[in-house]
Amino acid sequence: MPEISEDLLQFIWQYRLLKPIPLITASGKELSVLRQGELNRDSGPDFFNAQINLGGLVLAGNIELHVRSSDWHRHGHHNDDAYSTIILHVVYVNDEAEHNAFELLELKPYISEAVLEKYKDFEKPGNKIPCSALLGQVNDFAFTSWAERMAVERLETKMEDLDAMFNVCKGDYLQVFYVLMLRNFGFKVNSLPFEMLALQLPLNILLRHRENEKQIQALLLGMAGMLDEHFREHELHKVQNEFEFLKVKYGLVPLDKKLFKFARTRPANFPGLRLAQFAALVCKSTTLLTRPTHCLAYNDLLNALMVSPQGYWSRHYSAGGEATHKDLTVGLLSAENIIINTIAPFLFYYGRKHKQEALEQQALHLLETCGFENNIKTKLFSAKKPVLNSASTSQGLIHLFNHYCSKKGCLKCGIGASILKT
Repeated sequence: MPEISEDLLQFIWQYRLLKPIPLITASGKELSVLRQGELNRDSGPDFFNAQINLGGLVLAGNIELHVRSSDWHRHGHHNDDAYSTIILHVVYVNDEAEHNAFELLELKPYISEAVLEKYKDFEKPGNKIPCSALLGQVNDFAFTSWAERMAVERLETKMEDLDAMFNVCKGDYLQVFYVLMLRNFGFKVNSLPFEMLALQLPLNILLRHRENEKQIQALLLGMAGMLDEHFREHELHKVQNEFEFLKVKYGLVPLDKKLFKFARTRPANFPGLRLAQFAALVCKSTTLLTRPTHCLAYNDLLNALMVSPQGYWSRHYSAGGEATHKDLTVGLLSAENIIINTIAPFLFYYGRKHKQEALEQQALHLLETCGFENNIKTKLFSAKKPVLNSASTSQGLIHLFNHYCSKKGCLKCGIGASILKT
């Protein structure tokens, strides 16, 4: 039998997961629950505005739940006016002979054993997803609906990080978007140094040179400390000379190249190539950086993001490296990664802050259009539920795992609730 907690009792009471037999209070009166009340997650009684029929007398008020009846005095409720409107004290075990003026109901005889057995499965150690063994019982529609709800919650959670960046950028939305975009171009391995680079090299400087991709390359690569060495290639000498001139002109201070990670990185994610690709984006997709809330359609975003670097970087993964014949255009998966992790969250944030619901909905539509993300976390779910097919569900599942599954928050999860209620 699992350890009974107040959270579990609240859940059982909220969803009336009791045996279909008459309820009898400690004083012997028959009890009918007309309205179980509204769950209160703040201080005060557990359920507000409940209504019960107690031996033919209808009462309205609040309900308090405890594991043991003695918890009432242990928690000091008898001296708290916030509990003066209690009409029923619901407990798992009645361990006191004397009770308060209101009625007491011991739930232990009425709780379904099936509910406790399922909850016991949730509590088993070692499962990354507590409901893994029972996940197949969940209706596909209910599962995907909850995952999509989690996607919205994930976007709302990301708003806190965007608020912080908004303050760093002194209220400049375009600078915020630029920082987020460049950070995303660093992808997982180099996201932090790319963010540092964006904060060190303001967008307005880049935009002044958007007609000259070589100068944009010089600014980005030079500020990343990647031009501070001797190269054999004449093309790189020209870029070095461009940067030396621009560095003096704008009083720029480059970052240390050591901040950027090359080890254990696929060539397609080498920082030099990613910066060259971003330079191409600045030159060829200026509208995205200057009017991000106007470039909304999925296909338009792909066209803007799937750019090819020019010159030396059209055939090199790194400065001074061997030439390649592979296509170094930003790929579809990378473009969708940027839509999912930067553009959609920014549109949602901007729409929420400016009360433009259409932008919030467009952010969600973009997630629904992008493909499902296969990673360590989402595969835990997709192995059990092969109906998943969009980034909306994969983003939702990532949030579900991070904020519910890993914290054993099953009683607050719609999927966990669905399992316990069936």
